[in-house]
Amino acid sequence: MEQGDKFLHEGRFADAKYSYGGAIDKIDASTDAGKADMLQVQSRMTVVNNGLGELNLAEAEHAINCDDFAKAHDHLLLVMELAEDVTIREKAGKLLENLTVQNHSSNLVNNNRGCSGCKTSVEEHSEKAHISDDQLSEEDRFELLIHTLPAPLPERYAALGKKFAYAYLFIHDNDDDKALQILEELLAENENDVFLYEVAQIKLRRKEVADSERFLRRAISMESSNALCYLGLVHLLIDSGRLGEVIPVLNHMIEFGLLSDQALVLLGDVYALSGDDSNAIDCLSKALSLPGVARGAAERLVSLLGKHNRMEEAAYVSKRYLKACC
Repeated sequence: MEQGDKFLHEGRFADAKYSYGGAIDKIDASTDAGKADMLQVQSRMTVVNNGLGELNLAEAEHAINCDDFAKAHDHLLLVMELAEDVTIREKAGKLLENLTVQNHSSNLVNNNRGCSGCKTSVEEHSEKAHISDDQLSEEDRFELLIHTLPAPLPERYAALGKKFAYAYLFIHDNDDDKALQILEELLAENENDVFLYEVAQIKLRRKEVADSERFLRRAISMESSNALCYLGLVHLLIDSGRLGEVIPVLNHMIEFGLLSDQALVLLGDVYALSGDDSNAIDCLSKALSLPGVARGAAERLVSLLGKHNRMEEAAYVSKRYLKACC
C-alpha cells in the first residue's frame, strides 16, 4: 500500500495499479482491519484506473488527429477496460462509435482488396475487446506502463530496446533478480541514466540504501533533466531521515521544472516533518493553484491550519478544494 501510495503521488498510475493489486492479494478481508484496508485500497485503485483511462483517452485523441485509427482504437479499448468514471467512459464510447463507422465505411470501399487470411490490427484487437490486464501482450503491457511516466521518458524508455523492455516487465512482476541481471548486462554495454535509475530502485527495495544513492547520483550526473532520478533521490533521503539534504534537491526540481508541482507539495511535506509549519503552509498554499496536485495539497493544508487553530482558513480550503469526491 505504501509503495502504491508513493507511485500514485508521483502520477505513475500503472506502477500504483500493480502495487495496489499486490496489496489486495495480501489483505485478510475477514477481519475488521482487513475490511477497512480493502476499502482504502479499492478506493485508490479507482483513482488509478481513472488516471490510466484519462491517459489512454488522451493518447487515442492524439492518434485520431494523426489519422492513426488502429492505434486510437487500441487505446479506447483500454479506456473502456480501465476507467470507472462515467464521463471518461462516455467520451471513449463516442469515439469508438465514430471509429466503428469510419472502419465500416473503409471496409466497404476496400472490401475486395485483401485476402481472408489478413486481418488489420483493429480487427485483431476487436477480438480482445474484453481482455483483462493479465491477458495483455508483453508489448501492450510495456507500452501501457511507460505511458504513465512523465514526458519525455515514455519515448526514451520505448527506444531502449526489447532487452530493457523485458527487464522493465520483470520489475513490475516483482521479479527484481531477473530484472537486475538484465540491467547489469545493459550497463556493462552502455551506461545510461535510465538503467542506473531502475537499478537504484531495485537496490532501494532491497534496503541497499548506499548503493541506491550512488546509482541515483551517477544517473543525475549523466542526465540532469531526468526528473525521476531526482524524485527517487528525494524519497531515499526522506526515508533515511536526511530532511536537511532534501530541501535543496526539491528547490532545484522546482526551479528547473522537474516535476515541479509534485516537488512543491513534497517540499511542504518536508517542512512539516521538520517542524517548520510556516514554510509548509506557504508551499502548500502555492500548490493550490496547480490542478494536478491541488487536492493533495489541500488535504495537507487543512490539517496544518487546523493544528494552528486557523479554522476559518481551513474551512475555506476544505470547501473550495475538497468538496468533490476524489
